[in-house]
Amino acid sequence: MKIVPPFAALLLSACVPSEPTVTDYNGASVKIAVTNFAGEGQKPSAATDAEALRICTKGGKRTAEYASSSWLNDIQFEHLYLCL
Repeated sequence: MKIVPPFAALLLSACVPSEPTVTDYNGASVKIAVTNFAGEGQKPSAATDAEALRICTKGGKRTAEYASSSWLNDIQFEHLYLCL
């Protein structure tokens, strides 16, 4: 039986995409942050679109339309959606 070094688990966990996180909502728009480990997160994913739609419909709007993306910090992108 081989013992896996503790840092191996940390390295493997870095390969898992992050969950979209709502960082701002004002009724007319929602900002969602995603972690950018290996190039993912630069373009909105289906999970990011779904989270934006979920938040916008809770506020009484019918749809969420992607507007733009920007760097939040060194490892996170933030996507802006308009609630229409």
